Amino acid sequence: MGDHGVTHAAFFTEAPDGQLAFTAAGRAFYTAYFGYAGVDLRRIKTRADLHQASRAAFPSFFAFMAQRLAQRQQTLETRALLAIIRDDADALARIDRQLQTRARWRVLTGSRAVPPAQS
Repeated sequence: MGDHGVTHAAFFTEAPDGQLAFTAAGRAFYTAYFGYAGVDLRRIKTRADLHQASRAAFPSFFAFMAQRLAQRQQTLETRALLAIIRDDADALARIDRQLQTRARWRVLTGSRAVPPAQS
């Protein structure tokens, strides 16, 4: 689980001996994510443990994200992400047309407001 320029300070701290301590935000996110994949966050003590847990949970990542997205406000963008995750080409094509219509509407009217989403 390389850093790739991402700071993990919001999710955990690492002691000089390599032991991890999860922050409240880290516990909230990782408990939900790893729990969805059957990984117990309490067993993760080091970066190596975190890396192994991430690899074990990855096959469940898209299902986890779909579940999280489904709980959010259903904007066209959120629905597009769900369609991609669910590999629903028909729904994605419909949403894409709606997004294009919305973009044209903005150009024609000069409006900054977003028209209501169409189902």
